[in-house]
Amino acid sequence: MESHIAAVEFSVAADQLIGERVTLEDCHLVFATENEATCLGFTPQPVAAEATAPLRRVLIRLADVGELAQRQARGLCEGGALDEACHVSVSGVVEDQSSDFGVSDRHVLGLREGTIHWPD
Repeated sequence: MESHIAAVEFSVAADQLIGERVTLEDCHLVFATENEATCLGFTPQPVAAEATAPLRRVLIRLADVGELAQRQARGLCEGGALDEACHVSVSGVVEDQSSDFGVSDRHVLGLREGTIHWPD
């Protein structure tokens, strides 16, 4: 059975899920190309003493989703719009992307074979 994780909790929960298929919920697409997308997950609204709500970023390597889906992701979500149109869920396989970033002393976790699930 596929795990469902809030995007903001991905960096903590995903460590034990490397190689498994998961679905990220509450994902805000802020950047997309034909091969990759960036998802932001926000913590709940900050308390009055905090200036802003912390966020978490997840890099998603997209599966071949076709030209229409690519255009939709780039057209709707380019430039970091945080409106409902770019509030999606994303399924993919958890992977350690450390070597892609030249980091060997810690995990940089993301998704591969990602599929964006658009709101109805």
